[in-house]
Amino acid sequence: MHKILQNSGWLLIDKLARLFLGLFTMAMIARHIGPEEFGIWNYSIALTAIVGGIAVLGLDKIVVKELVSAPERRDEIVSTALCMRIVAGILSCTICIMIPWFTRQNNPLYIWCTTITAFNILLQSFDVFDYFYQAHNQVQRVIIPKVTIFVLFCLIKIMCIRMNLSFMIIPWVSLAELVVTYLLIFGYYIWHEGIASLFKVRMQEARYLISQSWSLLFTGILVLLYMKSDQLMLDILTTPQQLGEYAAAARISELWYAIPTVIAVAILPNLIQKRQTNHGRYLENVEKWIRLSMWGSTVIAIIMTIASSWLTGILYGSQYPHAGVILSIHIWANIPVFICVAIMQYLIVEGNYKANLYATIAGIAANLLINLLLIPSLGGIAAAIATVISYTTVATCLIIVDKTGQAKMFIIKMLHPGKALADIWQLHLALKSSIENLLSVLRQKSLSK
Repeated sequence: MHKILQNSGWLLIDKLARLFLGLFTMAMIARHIGPEEFGIWNYSIALTAIVGGIAVLGLDKIVVKELVSAPERRDEIVSTALCMRIVAGILSCTICIMIPWFTRQNNPLYIWCTTITAFNILLQSFDVFDYFYQAHNQVQRVIIPKVTIFVLFCLIKIMCIRMNLSFMIIPWVSLAELVVTYLLIFGYYIWHEGIASLFKVRMQEARYLISQSWSLLFTGILVLLYMKSDQLMLDILTTPQQLGEYAAAARISELWYAIPTVIAVAILPNLIQKRQTNHGRYLENVEKWIRLSMWGSTVIAIIMTIASSWLTGILYGSQYPHAGVILSIHIWANIPVFICVAIMQYLIVEGNYKANLYATIAGIAANLLINLLLIPSLGGIAAAIATVISYTTVATCLIIVDKTGQAKMFIIKMLHPGKALADIWQLHLALKSSIENLLSVLRQKSLSK
């Protein structure tokens, strides 16, 4: 538990920095450039995210699982996964750049913004080193440089805004941020593991990883498609201004997705080990996770709904008049999102990768249908409604396709308020113990000096 909380703590530092400083910086950019250019920028980000999903190859969780299960193949797994992601990254980056050149020839801003943003896909190939440190519960080795560079470049973006520089400088600064970040992480890995460890690419290993990850690859692409397709459809069916307003609200709502993501990344190695050693305790941990996810996300949704108009008014000003209403609807997607992340992680540990794929297909079908029907008349509000319904559809399908019936039992037990209070108290005690241990270590180091 101490290792999980320590791992979660570092991941939480990263997410909190992006939650508060990132939100403040993004709000300043949105105010500076206005809803139209903010909408165009978010179109580029959405397109890059969807096409970039191909470059991930579904390897993120598979590589972590393999590194935990087969540490003797460590170098082969890391080097092969890195090679696979670089090749896929080059192809995906090229596709992403070509799309606006053929579809947006009358608007150079779309073309150049997407071209710059597309290089993020290639740079994110180096996330393989993240997987390595996640598997070894040493995420601080990538979190520290990431947070440091993120804070530095947020300040640079704020300086650019204060100097009233052109909007196009922002995508360039964002690209430079990734270049510096991944150079530091790559250098750190080489320094400690040696350059020779990256020259153990094996075709057999690549075939094995693809055989394990193909369903997760399609699932990942589909997840990104129904997360970002609403923004592409808003741009096509309405105007960049409406997309800008929706993106401004969605950015606030989606920042909360960081919480289940942090927990999922931190807890995956422990769940894999626990399943092998104590199956009953493993199921109990998943049950507690799902229950805390449901009650925690409900509290977040209620608070954010009440504060939505006030919050968007402070952050974005009068240029984004509909952002508050959109946020008050979109935030309720957090409940099925929190639950989905936990159930999906359980199914991945169980090796049931296809369940995620089937549920995601159902979710994207619901999302596209509702968006097509409602966006022409309701704009961003329709996209928010579609988001809530599509995530609820995914959660429902995950429960249905789990043939063991265990997911259904998790959902029934998550509604028990007494058990939720007991879980919260246990979490409080674990956090208290972890903090006391950390303070004790710091005191000992201070005395030794």
